[in-house]
Amino acid sequence: MRMEEDDSGFTIVERVKQLNISSVVIILTSNDTVTDCRNALKMGAWDYMSKNMPGNVFEALHQSIQEAIVYFNRWGNVQNEQWIEENREDLENNYWGQYIAVINRNVIDAADSQELLEKQIDERKLRRFLTTFRKIGDFRPIGELIKLPESPTLEYKSTLQWDVRQERKNEDLRLSVLKTIAAFLNCDGATLIIGVEDNGNIFGLEKDLSLLSKKNLDQFEQTIINLICDRIGASFTQLVKIRFENLEGKDVCAVDVKKSAITVLEKLAQDECKVVKIAVAKNPKTSIKTLEAIIAANNYNR
Repeated sequence: MRMEEDDSGFTIVERVKQLNISSVVIILTSNDTVTDCRNALKMGAWDYMSKNMPGNVFEALHQSIQEAIVYFNRWGNVQNEQWIEENREDLENNYWGQYIAVINRNVIDAADSQELLEKQIDERKLRRFLTTFRKIGDFRPIGELIKLPESPTLEYKSTLQWDVRQERKNEDLRLSVLKTIAAFLNCDGATLIIGVEDNGNIFGLEKDLSLLSKKNLDQFEQTIINLICDRIGASFTQLVKIRFENLEGKDVCAVDVKKSAITVLEKLAQDECKVVKIAVAKNPKTSIKTLEAIIAANNYNR
């Protein structure tokens, strides 16, 4: 490839390499030399072809392009994969539970499903073979989880705020959900399932949904998010993923909680009956008694 300057074609190869662009460069030139060929391949060019070669040069060029596409479809995203692994912690903080699309070691889009993400990529007219799709955070289906007994990493709640015994709304039940979420933030992460009884029987969300103005799952999810923001802290919502499944004709909610880097303390205030929180240390071994003493000494209750 020769343009205005003798080294302009090689400048393009070098620039592609500097910008980390997931692409291949094929040099087609009528001024071919052995030295240029060696330099081009050393710099990372995919192919170096002479216009003076015997036969149909454009057929050979087409074949080279097809081989490059096959190679990229199989190996072209290795750098993206490596970048994802190196930045997994940050990606989990920002995209936990989502599918991401990565090009040139940058997240260019994200969605709740790969199908939706691929549609977004197509709408932006981006090349699929340059894109790495990856789900950040892997969740077990709720249908599998409810077959397991409760444990330090799995807990069941029949409802969010519907009192099964009294058959009416009881906002105090929200505090039980918040206490569980706060406890999971302090441990290694866990899953809270709402709409399932302690024995694994499916109760569903119908009663909880009936208490909401829009009576839908989106509002139910937003209700939990708002509770976390108000009573624990907005910054912790990025560590929480809310999802739904329909089991036996009933909607069930899973709240997946990731471990927090800072300690979260929940406590019932005597007068307002609120969840009080404080992040006082990055040491997860700090005892609850110590945290309560700090609250008392500094009057952190709100």
